[in-house]
Amino acid sequence: MGIIDTLLFDLDDTLIVEYKSVDESFIETISQIENKIDPIEFIKNIREQARELWVQLPTIDYCLNVGISSWEALWADFTEDNEHMKQLSSLSDHFRFETWHKTLLRFNINDKDTAYRLSNEFKRIRSSRHHLYPETIEVLDKFKGSYKLGLITNGAPDVQWKKIHGGRLKHYFDSIVISGNYGFRKPDARLFHAAMTALRANALHSIMIGNSLNSDIKGAKESGLRTIWVNRDMNPFGDIKPDYEIDNLLKIEEIIKEESKH
Repeated sequence: MGIIDTLLFDLDDTLIVEYKSVDESFIETISQIENKIDPIEFIKNIREQARELWVQLPTIDYCLNVGISSWEALWADFTEDNEHMKQLSSLSDHFRFETWHKTLLRFNINDKDTAYRLSNEFKRIRSSRHHLYPETIEVLDKFKGSYKLGLITNGAPDVQWKKIHGGRLKHYFDSIVISGNYGFRKPDARLFHAAMTALRANALHSIMIGNSLNSDIKGAKESGLRTIWVNRDMNPFGDIKPDYEIDNLLKIEEIIKEESKH
């Protein structure tokens, strides 16, 4: 196989703690409501409501194709200059308002002004809240300069860039590939090929590191890369088998050393 010289990383729930950032933002937002609401119940309900409205939008097929989720749309700007993003931008304010309004109605709060205010507050709070895993910076500091580093992530570019800039991660990567710029998402092999081409990398000397078996591991394996599954919650394997499994990014270095012996 040869020496590893290229590392491709996923972003959400691999380098950054996506769910924690979202949930904390919901909790901080609803703390501004005078009525006391169970935050766990509220988060469950607003996620359900967002998905329900999201799938009804005329943009749903495109969003599924590039991997834009309903809860990300609650704080996205959709600033890219293409017809799909322009359509999403035109729908986003109403989608955010309706999601908050209908969720508050579930808790017997019928106040459109509050719904509008909270929808904007959540967008502001979520845009500024970005948690990294404890070892993320240590690992990237260790690999930067010694390997070609790429980031490959699904989603709307403006949202993903907010996360990248918010986590101060941009300078670590020689190439950043975001599905919303291409019109297709992981596990589509074309996205991996785009990343490899930008890095001038050879699949035989590259490893993909990500938390999703279906997106990261499946797509990378089909593109000829070796794979490291970040399984922090110790979930069981599915039909997709990674080459390696870790529960902490610090274990990547040991795997690279082992691979380089082959």
